[in-house]
Amino acid sequence: MSKLLIVEDEAITGLQLEETLESMGFEVVGRAMSGKEAVSLAKKHKPDLILMDIVMPGGMNGIQATKKIQAKSDIPVIFITAHEDEKWLEQAKSLQTLGYILKPFNDYQVKATVEIALTRIELERRLKESESALKTERNRLEEMIQERTEELSIKTMNLEDTNAALKTILKKREEDKNELEEKVLLNVKRMILPYLEKLKTTKLNSSQQTYVDIIDMSLKEIISPFAHTLSTKYVNLTPKEVQIANLIKQGKSTKEIAEIFELSKRTIDAHRNHIRRKLGLKKRGGNLRTHLLTLR
Repeated sequence: MSKLLIVEDEAITGLQLEETLESMGFEVVGRAMSGKEAVSLAKKHKPDLILMDIVMPGGMNGIQATKKIQAKSDIPVIFITAHEDEKWLEQAKSLQTLGYILKPFNDYQVKATVEIALTRIELERRLKESESALKTERNRLEEMIQERTEELSIKTMNLEDTNAALKTILKKREEDKNELEEKVLLNVKRMILPYLEKLKTTKLNSSQQTYVDIIDMSLKEIISPFAHTLSTKYVNLTPKEVQIANLIKQGKSTKEIAEIFELSKRTIDAHRNHIRRKLGLKKRGGNLRTHLLTLR
């Protein structure tokens, strides 16, 4: 039930208005007869609506009393007046006014004006609640978005760090793989193949020859993936030139390479010149081994 405060300096009019409002189902929490008393009762009862007479004696009229009340609260007011002087209406425009009741008033006018005012008050209250709820929800969503953004930012940073670490690992793995291939080829060619080739030139019985062939075939199967990788680096070279280029890269001299392949130094020099030409080393001063070491 809405609480109303009546401010009317004429006792009979105020009592009549109170009875009328209560008969309509409204609760009248107080009745003041001056502006000063109106300010006091408004502070005490905190009504939902004040019916305020404009012209009152005592040095504080209804407009002045309303200004004092609304300076500390948002209680709306309906003015009661028997005057239609525009100066009162102009002064009332700056206040939170929800209507006017003209004297002498009738029950229909009072009921309609009060009900319209209370409906407007209720709608404004609901609007404020909706705005407050909307603001709260918006703030909650903004906080959620901020938290999610921070989470995604952290995850992005972690992912970037993980990708960087993965790239480093993959690069190291590739380097290790290349190094392993080089070592396998180097060890086989340096430590095994020369002896195997010499062994082939010795007198072997059929069983020994079979074992040598098996060893030779097995070694070729073992190093074939590495040899293929190596040959892709020197795509324009012949198989023999690839073998010689690899031995040069390993630091073998022309004499050593000639002994490994049982060829003359002159033949090896010819192969070296062919390799230099195919790799684009036109200047004779360019170091072939240094260039080969840069090929990965």
